[in-house]
Amino acid sequence: MAYFEKFPLYFYNLNTDKNKKSDIVTNILARTKMIDSVINASLVYYTYDVRDGDTPETLASKYYDNPNRHWIILFANNIMDPIYDWPLSTRNFANYIDAKYGSYANASTTIHHYEKIITKTDSVTSTITVKNFQIDANTYANTAASTTETFNLKDGNTVRIVTTKNIVYAYDYEENLNESKRSIKIIDKAYVNQIENELMLLLEI
Repeated sequence: MAYFEKFPLYFYNLNTDKNKKSDIVTNILARTKMIDSVINASLVYYTYDVRDGDTPETLASKYYDNPNRHWIILFANNIMDPIYDWPLSTRNFANYIDAKYGSYANASTTIHHYEKIITKTDSVTSTITVKNFQIDANTYANTAASTTETFNLKDGNTVRIVTTKNIVYAYDYEENLNESKRSIKIIDKAYVNQIENELMLLLEI
């Protein structure tokens, strides 16, 4: 089963010319709630870190013995664009950087954005929470390199909050974005037939 093969089709005019014949497009919004309920049940999937050379087809072949079941991997991870929603390989990432920024050097020196980082430490649990907030250049310039505040709570515990700032360069931003796509869900093969059958039922195939 191809990824979009079983999704409903409808007519849509992609051009401003009203006299032009409408195009037939796939209704990719026909996503089923059944898939969500199965996918989000932690007992039916495990996480996997995509490696260089991995594609939805190779993983489907490895885990489901059928490369045509690549749509299950895409669907499970809410991937609409198999090219850019999937982590790029080392070579493709380098080509992407060159195409977008001209070179690695340009990407490494081009400022993408500024950020303020707030690190909160709980004295009792030693839990550390880190939150990043994007800020503008002016706010960055007027923010101290580092500040620390300690708050004493009524129960005797303390919370320490450290605020720092950072410049995020284009290369680092793109690399972090690409790496964030690397951890995916692999549905246990025992549930694959159920997913296929229920999907066809819900789409009235």
